Amino acid sequence: MKLFVYKGFPTDFLAALTVLPLVDSEIASKKNVLLFDNKVRRALDRSLLNMEDDEEFWITYEEYALLKDRVELAVKDYGLEVVIYINNLYPEYYPIEFDLNEELLEEIRNNLDLETAAEQTIACKNFLSVYNSLESIDGELFASFYNYELEKGLKVTVSPYYPAAFSQDSIDVVDLHVHITNDIPLFLKELMRIKRTQPHCISYSITNGILSERNLSSLRAYCQYNGISICERPMLAEQSVVPEEELIKIAQNDIKIPNFESFRKLRFYKNPDINNDVIEISQAKIISDIIAQAENAYVEPHNYRDIFITASTGAGKSVMFQIPAIYLAKKHKKLTIIIEPVKALMQDQKEQLNARGFHRVEAFNSDLISQAEKEEVLKRVKDGETDLLYLSPETLLSYSMETLIGDREIGLIIVDEAHIVTTWGVGFRPDYWYLGGYINRLRNQIQTKWNKDKKVAHFPICAFTATAVNGGLDDSVSETIISLYMENPIKYIGYVKRDNIRFNISVREANKLANPVYEERKAIDLITRINEWIASNTKTIAYFPYASYAGDALRGVKSFAGKTFNRDKVALYTGRNHEEVSTAVLAERKRKAFDEFRSGEKPVMLATKAFGMGVDINNIVNVYHYAVTGNLCDYVQEIGRVARKPGMIGYAITDYYYNDISFMQRLFGMSQIKQYQINLVLSGIYNTFKNKKENRSFLISPESFTYIFTGKNAHDNEDKQIKQINKLKTCLLMLEKDLYDKYNFKVLVSRPQGIFTKAYVVIRKECEKHVLDSQYGKYFSFVAPGRVREKQSNSSETVSDTGDVFFLDLKAVWEDHYPNLSFPQFKYWYFNKNSNSKDKVEIMPGICDEFSVRQKVSVETKGELLLCDIRAKILEDFEYIADTLYATFKRTYFTLEEFAKAISPKYGATKARIISNSIFHLVDPESKCVKYRAYDDRATSQYTLSNGTFKEILNRSITRSQLIKNLDGNLNTSLSKFMPLSPEGIDATALKLLSIFDYATYEVVGGEQPEIFIRLNDPEKIRRIVYGEIKYSNSYVTKAKQKHEREVKILRKFFTDPLNDEARWDYVERYFLGDDVLREVESVAEEKVDFSKFVDKEKSYHINNVDSWDKIAFLFDENIQSIIDEFAELDIPLPNYLSTTVKHDLLDGEIVMSWADKNVIVFSETISEKDAAICAKKGWHPFELFAMEPGKLKEAIG
Repeated sequence: MKLFVYKGFPTDFLAALTVLPLVDSEIASKKNVLLFDNKVRRALDRSLLNMEDDEEFWITYEEYALLKDRVELAVKDYGLEVVIYINNLYPEYYPIEFDLNEELLEEIRNNLDLETAAEQTIACKNFLSVYNSLESIDGELFASFYNYELEKGLKVTVSPYYPAAFSQDSIDVVDLHVHITNDIPLFLKELMRIKRTQPHCISYSITNGILSERNLSSLRAYCQYNGISICERPMLAEQSVVPEEELIKIAQNDIKIPNFESFRKLRFYKNPDINNDVIEISQAKIISDIIAQAENAYVEPHNYRDIFITASTGAGKSVMFQIPAIYLAKKHKKLTIIIEPVKALMQDQKEQLNARGFHRVEAFNSDLISQAEKEEVLKRVKDGETDLLYLSPETLLSYSMETLIGDREIGLIIVDEAHIVTTWGVGFRPDYWYLGGYINRLRNQIQTKWNKDKKVAHFPICAFTATAVNGGLDDSVSETIISLYMENPIKYIGYVKRDNIRFNISVREANKLANPVYEERKAIDLITRINEWIASNTKTIAYFPYASYAGDALRGVKSFAGKTFNRDKVALYTGRNHEEVSTAVLAERKRKAFDEFRSGEKPVMLATKAFGMGVDINNIVNVYHYAVTGNLCDYVQEIGRVARKPGMIGYAITDYYYNDISFMQRLFGMSQIKQYQINLVLSGIYNTFKNKKENRSFLISPESFTYIFTGKNAHDNEDKQIKQINKLKTCLLMLEKDLYDKYNFKVLVSRPQGIFTKAYVVIRKECEKHVLDSQYGKYFSFVAPGRVREKQSNSSETVSDTGDVFFLDLKAVWEDHYPNLSFPQFKYWYFNKNSNSKDKVEIMPGICDEFSVRQKVSVETKGELLLCDIRAKILEDFEYIADTLYATFKRTYFTLEEFAKAISPKYGATKARIISNSIFHLVDPESKCVKYRAYDDRATSQYTLSNGTFKEILNRSITRSQLIKNLDGNLNTSLSKFMPLSPEGIDATALKLLSIFDYATYEVVGGEQPEIFIRLNDPEKIRRIVYGEIKYSNSYVTKAKQKHEREVKILRKFFTDPLNDEARWDYVERYFLGDDVLREVESVAEEKVDFSKFVDKEKSYHINNVDSWDKIAFLFDENIQSIIDEFAELDIPLPNYLSTTVKHDLLDGEIVMSWADKNVIVFSETISEKDAAICAKKGWHPFELFAMEPGKLKEAIG
């Protein structure tokens, strides 16, 4: 018997099929999921069970979604053959052929994208049980299925239905060009454009990626089916439409560029995907293209393209977007928004325009100190007195668009320094990664009854950067285009060589030095050069890896102590508030330092990399790097600050030491997301889903996840929490993107809300009537009675609340009364109402002192634990950990990895790693017992217990917690309370410890951090990953590590190879055009060496007197148990070692087990390029735990 499943086919196609349907019903009803009910399901079940061996039937994929589990059983038990035909004319999104009324469309949209619906209608449940996303493309609705056929182990045949045309070598004339990216909705737009214009011949260009290739396959099938010829060809730039004379007038009369006569000609690569041939293109041509695309966007049918431009520093990028902005404002009354990464850049461009008499420009950022200033700026924007508005991405995401611009229409969005979208976004500013999704939603809102007043915005994105790699292994152009959801962008890839920049690179030491020696020599080199620059009055920027190093150099402390130079001639510009002055004072100091450097009063500037980004100072002679911290892109961007005045020669100076790269490695280590953290976040999300009654759309509290990222890298609690939450956002994005890549639909969606949805307060009983009768009374609603005589921990005292608990709709208060504050500012003053700051904004005056803040804390135990069991269990854990550390290490120093190995017999590898990475910094933040020493030449720190108080410090973190005290005697498995968290964070620490030791999950609602929206489109897939049924490893984690390792090699080669200026620029050009600059590195032949000789036997976990896998299974985490079972079934010999340490830190990856005598190694995560190369040279056989085939492992062991 055989069952055909048709996925994404229209009703007229299905009606023409000659095979009979499984159930005889109207064709349209087989696709209309809104009609699906138990009757439909039972009819399908009966028909499937009644199939005879020689029968063939068909069903739609919508029906298959109802029958999936039953079909799988029939395949397994009765030999049913299943063939799924894919309508490959579409890229996994298919037109919806049944009607969705406005109310239902709004409900579906809310559940998918915006907020948790209180209760879903049957129609909405039906829709979301079959489809996981909904897109509106040119007014037509498309939906994507849960792609069950991609699941491993499913025994079905999957086949695209239509043949795909091969691309022709060339076509003389084409009617249309399309650009294919990894974004399916963008490709659907292109497909609809082809459908609308009905071309005979089209050309295409494509970005790298799995989804791009899938989209291309769909395009080829579509062209074959419709008789369209297709060929690959690079995109051609659009023809200019605006007379150059008109643009010149704006340059001369509006922004009054000094001595401006004509636009400059810039050098670009003619076909950067093919060769390095160069052509000259006028700035006017690019400006005209930007204007043309913007004007195309304003009129039906909105056929416009985005624009991506790389142009070297000093090419006049700001002119190329300022002139279009002014033109569009004059002719169309449109507003241009410019996204800038740093405030100094915004302020510099605004002040330059103001100085030349152009005042229709505003920079809206935190340098606007008073609320009156902010309101005045926003008023000018809304009143049409502003043409250019500079914002940071965080600001854009913190305000509603209506708050920022009122009813103004966006004409153009500029993303300046666009390379930051993927470099900083993946690292320490994840809002850059969210930026593309935010802008995409502005341009693609689904129109419904409730949001019909919100216009779908039609405007192009124009991305500018000085440094981005086009193609190859390090491709950042495509990454940025994809991340920003750019539509079929016109690409201008600028010539990267700067003929007027010379390299002055001195290789001082090619081998690693002891850190004190290294820092002393570095300081001497720098001070010697500073004295030379001051003596010759040579304008120079000296870039430092950390703000602290720049500050130390200016103050003459640490390694710079005793080294003299004229400090009156040196300026300092960093983000660090060394003297803890107010925000206003710090901003003024930075502005003063900038002005002193620009004027030449202080010819030397000590700075971090943010300084100079986009800042227009044209007479800088030198850029000096104390040590590089970014990749070669960043380095070229930074040296591009020199010699911007015609006729000047500039110098890129570095005193290179082998140790220099350690700063880059440490910064990566601080921002790196690890695989176990990804898994913990996913597990936490699934637990929350279960606790939320399995509602697929829900909100998570960031505070419930911060324990996963506990570490020593932040200097204060606020900074630490911000970094932890940023890492959580990055984790969520990595999960979202990776699951989308693997399963071709949005398994998980995350979105920072930016605002609170819940806040709780206790209103004093005697003030309750006054509060509820006030103008703010409508925002309060009763929730629960207050605490009455609650006993305190370690005391006979009791505590009672002064009144009852109320819910406060902070979002509505903000929107109705404080719209000109960003929500973060509103939140700050709400939680800091006792502040004496002169800039204070009073929130809800007249009643703000009559209520106090509460947080709703919910705790739920795991396994069979009761709440009353937790205290004793965790104290028992503390005793074991303290005793183990004292016994194993005594008072010697040890690493966190060694700590984890010492306790792994009790907890398993993953849990031991979580405990070791978190516990020191949680329970002893002031280092009263735990001391650590950091080595600047490596990323690893070492710890020691300096006295015998560690056990007491551990116990105190639990015994002092009022929250834990409330669990005593509680025979339930869950608890929910409204309470203030202790000022010292005692309860917060205790909650994190419960999660770290895996005794309970918790949620804090109403805290200072906004919640994050989560949508699980396929909870079952998440469950299977969490419980280890699906082996999962996040590819973005692996890619980030591999990319970093590659960047280190590229920089080392650049600095250490004896190259002249021409050869160095050739190296840079090859890198920027996507060549593999490392491929010429000759591999050094090495003699094969037994792995056993490299095993550090004292630090590795050796298996003794064990004869079966069952006896060591307890050492592994739950998600590894299925793999261990396979090893046992295949009779694979036991390894010599479990957790294996390699001497001399030869391998970076964590080795979970090894057969040292057989040269076989199993890594816990994806194997890095470096480790793979070392294993290949030495004749070792590496495997990845979650990606290997056990049979091949057995074969390698022999």
